[in-house]
Amino acid sequence: MQVTTIQSAKKNLEQLVYQVESDAEPIMIFLDDSHKAILLSEREFAAWQETEYLLSNPANAAHLRKSLEQARMGQVKERELLEI
Repeated sequence: MQVTTIQSAKKNLEQLVYQVESDAEPIMIFLDDSHKAILLSEREFAAWQETEYLLSNPANAAHLRKSLEQARMGQVKERELLEI
């Protein structure tokens, strides 16, 4: 993850916003040892929120983990999507 100082971020904010949007990589903005923030794209933020929501329900989280393990083990079935 790229790290930048608050002073540099202030000078280059527009460029940093374009960068996180195009790279999909967050940038840490460093003020001092106890004050840091992360700049990330709206798309990445939305993905994090969706993941948090999906994992907030224990039953749903268990189902997702089971599905991921099945995929890792090659236990997948290809299915045709239905048109609605």
